[in-house]
Amino acid sequence: MKIALGNRRQLLLWGGLAVVLVLALVRMQNRPEAAPTPTPGRVRVKTSGEEEQPPVSRPRTGREEKKVSPDEVPIFTTKELNSPQSRSAPGGRNIFDFRVPTPIPPPTPTPAPPPPPVCGDPRFEGPCPPPPPTPTPPPPEISFKFMGTLGVRESPIAVLSQAGEVINAREGDVVFSRFILRKINYESIDVGFVGRDPKDTRRVGLTP
Repeated sequence: MKIALGNRRQLLLWGGLAVVLVLALVRMQNRPEAAPTPTPGRVRVKTSGEEEQPPVSRPRTGREEKKVSPDEVPIFTTKELNSPQSRSAPGGRNIFDFRVPTPIPPPTPTPAPPPPPVCGDPRFEGPCPPPPPTPTPPPPEISFKFMGTLGVRESPIAVLSQAGEVINAREGDVVFSRFILRKINYESIDVGFVGRDPKDTRRVGLTP
């Protein structure tokens, strides 16, 4: 029974393949023949029974190919592989040379302009300006002390002391040969200087 069943399956398989093969042959015979593709570059002469067909143009590519002459191709030799100097940077430095490049010297500093000419210099033009006035020397330092006052309020007397010397003075008196007692206040005095402007005064407070 197993042998008969296997033979039956083989017969059905072979019958199905035969049917598919026949259908494929019939389909190929019924397919219309493809029109011949015109060859580019040939001119087809039109006969008296044929319809006019549009010329077939060659498809254009997006970018035209540039023709290169053999003379424009650079010659490449084995020296290019052995010499590292041929592979240098655009600035002239060898990219395979690891030595520190020579530093560029700094630019020469611009010299400072000469000072303007002064009087007595041959470059000076015109008359010399008048000399400035002699500066007034500073007043002498007040070295005495104001110890207090005596007398009535309307006519006070100042008590002054310097290096152990004690003197009494009224307003307008010259004390210690260099100072003038300009005004006596309650707890201070205004001191001027001999030979100087009367407005140039210093105030000395009461010594505690």
